Amino acid sequence: PIYDDNMLLCVFGYGKGSVMLRLTDGGRKVEQVWENKEFDSKTGGAVKIGNYVYGSGDNNKYWFCLDWKTGETKYKDKSIAVGAVIAAEDMLYCYSDKGEMALVKATPEKFDMISKYAITLGTEQHWAHPVIYNGVMYVRHGDTLMAYKIK
Repeated sequence: PIYDDNMLLCVFGYGKGSVMLRLTDGGRKVEQVWENKEFDSKTGGAVKIGNYVYGSGDNNKYWFCLDWKTGETKYKDKSIAVGAVIAAEDMLYCYSDKGEMALVKATPEKFDMISKYAITLGTEQHWAHPVIYNGVMYVRHGDTLMAYKIK
């Protein structure tokens, strides 16, 4: 889930979609604000930048941008396979389950890919979430950990 200013975004895989909830009365009450059946991230997570949410689907195999306030789909794109997302300095780092790493501008207009490269070291599935710490992005692929200076 993503929480900001009494709003809680919950995203579910397997075609279940996502729902925005508003917490009121100090968190003792909740009301549904919107629902988006398409954005159904299972393991890839989502990030919020400004008033937009970015991530990839599960049954709906696209990269999505949603309006945080309305749930409206701003775009969906298949430039790379679905996967995990992390963000730094208004840029998305999209790590697909096919081993593609893409640097994407966080903009609601389109999936604006700046660059893409393959993660070739390591073993097994490309399911681990990248981590960014102190200007370095860490990517694990099976038995291998890679570090990329991003700042």
